[in-house]
Amino acid sequence: MKYHWIVFDADDTLFDFGAAEHHAIGRLLTGIGLADTQEHRDLYTGINRHLWQEMERGAIRPEAIKLMRIRRLFDEVGIDEAAEPWAERFLDFLAEGSTLLPGTLTTLQRLAQRAQLAVLTNGLTRVQRPRLEHSGLAPLISALVVSEDVGVGKPDPRIFEAMNLAMGSPARDRVLMVGDRYETDIQGGRNFGWDTAWLTPSVPADVEPPTRHLHRIESLTDWLLDA
Repeated sequence: MKYHWIVFDADDTLFDFGAAEHHAIGRLLTGIGLADTQEHRDLYTGINRHLWQEMERGAIRPEAIKLMRIRRLFDEVGIDEAAEPWAERFLDFLAEGSTLLPGTLTTLQRLAQRAQLAVLTNGLTRVQRPRLEHSGLAPLISALVVSEDVGVGKPDPRIFEAMNLAMGSPARDRVLMVGDRYETDIQGGRNFGWDTAWLTPSVPADVEPPTRHLHRIESLTDWLLDA
C-alpha cells in the first residue's frame, strides 16, 4: 500500500454523530426541566454549530465551547441556574454515543493490517476518548489528536502539525486524510501536503477535487487493498 498512515476524522466519518447528539440533547433537556421538543433541540443545535464555526475560523478556543453552548442555551430559555455542572454532564451524555457508521469497524480492521491508523478530530477530549474505547476502535488507533488538547482545530495547520508529530513525522506523501467535511478535512489535509479521501455523496464542480471521492467508508478497502 502507498500509505503508511491513514488519518480519520471522527464525527460523521467514523461515528454517527447525529445519533450521539440526539441522545445527549434529550438527556440535557429532560435534566434541566425543559420539554424535549424540536424547537428546543434546534435552539441548542444552532448555538453549538455557530460556536464550532467560530472555533474553526480561530475566533474562540475549542475548550471554551463546552461551557459557552450551555450558558447560551440557558440564557435563551431563561434558566437562572449555574451552567457549569450541566456543561460537564452534557459531555458525559455525548460520550455515551459511540455508535459507528455502517461498515466502519470492519473497514478499519482490514486497513490496520496494512497501515497505521490515526484519528484527528475537532472535538473535546472527554467525549472522544471514551467513544473510541466503547466503540471497539481504540485498539486499532495508533495516534489520536483532539482539538481541545491542541488549542486549535482543523483546518488550522497547527493541529495537522500536532498530528504529524504524534505519528512520528512520516513522509507527507505517505499519509492519507479521510473525512466528510471539505474545509476542515479535505482542504486542511491537502494544505498540509497529505492526500485526501472525501466521504461525500458528490463533489461540487467549484472545489478542487480530493485525491479520491468515496460514497462510503467501505470503498477505502476496495481502493487501497483490492486494487
